[in-house]
Formats: sequence, structure tokens, C-alpha cells
Amino acid sequence: MSTDKFHCPECRAPLVASPPDGLACEKCGTQVAIEDGILDFVRDSAGIVTDPGDYDAFHRIDDARSDARYRDIKYLAGEQWPSTLGSVLEVGCGTGLLSRALIRDKDAKDLVLTDVSLPMLRAARDNLDKAGLLSVIPLTFAAHDGTEPCFRDGAFDTCAGTSVLHHIADVRGFLANVFRWLKPGGRAFFMEPNLRYHRALAQTLADILALLHGNNLAYSHGRQVLLNTIGQWRRGILHQGDLPFLATLEDKHMFASDAFEAMGRELGFASALAIPTASQPTGTGIVARLCTQLDVEQPVRAMVLGMLPAFASRYLSLLSPRDQSGSFLFWLEKGVGPVMRHFRAPPPPEPALPADTPEAYRTGGLPPRWSLELTASSTPDGIELLLNGWCLVNTDVTWVRISLDGVTQNAPVWLPRPDVQQAINAPPIYASWNALCCGVNETLTFAGARAGDGGLELAIEVVLANGTVLRVTAPLHLPLDDKLVVTQ
Repeated sequence: MSTDKFHCPECRAPLVASPPDGLACEKCGTQVAIEDGILDFVRDSAGIVTDPGDYDAFHRIDDARSDARYRDIKYLAGEQWPSTLGSVLEVGCGTGLLSRALIRDKDAKDLVLTDVSLPMLRAARDNLDKAGLLSVIPLTFAAHDGTEPCFRDGAFDTCAGTSVLHHIADVRGFLANVFRWLKPGGRAFFMEPNLRYHRALAQTLADILALLHGNNLAYSHGRQVLLNTIGQWRRGILHQGDLPFLATLEDKHMFASDAFEAMGRELGFASALAIPTASQPTGTGIVARLCTQLDVEQPVRAMVLGMLPAFASRYLSLLSPRDQSGSFLFWLEKGVGPVMRHFRAPPPPEPALPADTPEAYRTGGLPPRWSLELTASSTPDGIELLLNGWCLVNTDVTWVRISLDGVTQNAPVWLPRPDVQQAINAPPIYASWNALCCGVNETLTFAGARAGDGGLELAIEVVLANGTVLRVTAPLHLPLDDKLVVTQ
């Protein structure tokens, strides 16, 4: 284990050995535990519970996939790939997908492997040990959440990760740290999902699943898990930029190529490129892998894949050639001279719809529909509200907003509701993307609220992604412990 790339996360002074098992700051005395040979800068604060065995099985991680992923990265980087990666920091190593190939190819002089999860790091170390790779190059394992200021400035030649940035809440802040950690002339690369492509693919799959469900109402595991995935994609896509909400999700981001490149340049990188990984004009390869990961039964898999080319033409064909790829290799290079940052004013907000815009235009040309159930109960800390139901508008809906006695809480609209699709949208008039994922089911806490004799003063609104707020007709007061149903 090497500690020369680390410093105290509190005062940035050097760390020295602190018997029996740990390190300590030589200036302020801050302790850093070493558990099973792993430096622990997270100190169990992340609460990650992912089982490494399940992770390996779900992602089908093995040596062949590791080597193939690494070959793809080197091919995409092309002439930008250096003769040596030098000292490498791998962020979010998981159970060792990228690590195995990095070590086996001997492109790295030494390697620091980090993950937010101690169990993941133990699994990565065990996997490398079984493959005979623990002693090929110097390795250091460290639990790190991406924010701990424990790395020395200019400690690394390369920072790398695959499928890691979309788990980090503050990507801009993280990349600013990466810039500091890299030596002049260093580089960082990450492979991450394409937002525009995944939205178009989700709309494609929604149309297919709506048709399949209409033809067969019996429960299907395959249709349901694919629908759950669409709902999760929708939830993340519609809330891009809302960091407080995204921080509650495991998969927080998808990325638009031009926005990422602009962010890299603003942070001071001399070069910031979004390189498409592979053109997928019908999505067949991505959906086939998704079906394998989700154990979709063969009949459903065959029907979905068979219908993809025809349905993809509605959405995926509208993407630019660059965006017809499910993911990007993001390649960032730090200049060797003085940093010339080109700051620019933040982009103006999206123009609001004019006040006289007809509601029919705001809501996609069809009347909005909803059915919402509210049940409020008193707790020692305030009022707990169970909100359940659905909200169907022929455009993107982000929130159902509830106000009790002037205190406002938001509930995201994204849950799969094939029953609503069948009952209201069987003749497809609303977009399937909106009808299939229109559910809401949240428990909201209104701290400090107390019900008066007449109940709680109530207001309900539906918030659309275009900024429109629709007022829901509802009673002015909500009684305790009595279900209220509002429909339109």
C-alpha cells in the first residue's frame, strides 16, 4: 500500500502510520482507519448496501467483458491514447471490471482503486487475487465517495471510471476535483449514458409495451421489469438539474454531449470530448443486453426485439448521428501550461410560455386527467400524508405539489401504471410514454403542521416540465384519518 498520493482530508497535511491499523495526520491528528488493507475515508457514512455478488451477476462481469470494455475504450480514444497511463486513479471500481484490464495490459505504472463501498472493494481485491493480478503493479484500495479531499493535487497522470459519473450528485464539483488531482498533461476518461438517446429509446419501448399489454392483459414479468426501467429512466430524465431530488436516487444523471463538453472546458480542461461509443439506430443491442440483465422471458424478449426496428423509426431516427449512441466516452485532458479558463455567463432560462398561451397547447392538446387519493394522519413530528394515484397529461409531468397550511411538498410522477394505459389510453390518444408512467405513490411529511378543528388547509397542483402549473379542484380543507379522492 502506498500513501504518497494522499493527505489529511481535514488540513491537507501528510499522513503517517498510526499503529496498530491506520494512518494519522501528523499535524491535526485526524485518524484514517485501514480495514482489511483498505483505507477508509468514507467511515461508513455512505450507507451503500449493494451486494457485490448480485452486482457481478447483474452486470455479467467477467474477464472477457473486462477485456472487451478496455479494448473499446482504447479504440474510441484513438490517437489520444498515451504511451503510458502512468499513475492511475480509478473511481468507482465496483468489483473490478475496468481494473482487471488496466492491470493485465500493464498500461498503468501504479493504480489506486476507489469505491464508496467497502464490500465492493473487498470483492474487487478478491477478484484480482483469484486472477493472479494483485502483485503485477503497485495497488492501493481506498473507500472514497468522490467528495473527500484526501488526494494530493497533481498526484495522478490518469483518472478513469466506467458507469460512475451518473452516480455522483455534484458532477461539476467532482470534475473540478479531478482537474486538481491530475498532473499537467494528464487525462481523465469516463463512459456514461447518453440522455437524448435514452429518452428516445424509452419512448420507443413505451409504444411497444403499450401494444403488447393491450393484446395480453395477463401479468408478464418481462413486460413489468421493462416498464419499471422506463419509469426509472423517465424519473431521472425529467429531473435533470434538480440536485436535491437526484441525490435521493442511485442513478442520478444522464448526459448531453454538448453540455458535458462545455462544462469540461469551463472547468479548465484544455480538451473535452464526447465520443459516441457505437451507433445504435434501432436500439437492438442495448435492449437485448437489458433483457438479459433483467431476465426477461424469451417470448417477450423476442416480441420486443422484433418490433424495435419499426417503432424506433418514430423516435431514434430523429436523433443526430452523434446522438444515435447509447453512451459516450468522455475524454478530458489537462493542459501543460497556465490554465486559461473561458468563463461565460450562465445560459438564460428557458423562455416561459406566454401568459395567453391556450391551456390545450400547454397540456399537449388533450384534457389532463388524474385520480389522487390523500390520507393525512398526525404524528409527533407533524402531519404524514400518503399520496397515491395517477396524473395523465399529454406532456411531461414532473410533480404533484401538495400544500398543507401553507407548507409545500412535491411528489414525483413516474411510476408504471399499465392499468391507466388500458383504461384510458387503449385507443392511443395520449403518448404511451406519458400514459404508462403516470403513477405517484409517496409518503410526505409536513414537519410541525397541526390540524385545526376544520382540518388542514389544502391546495393541490400538477406541475409540468414546461413550467405550467395546473390547479387541481379539491376541497379547501383535508380532514385527518379520512381518505380524500380527487378526480378529473
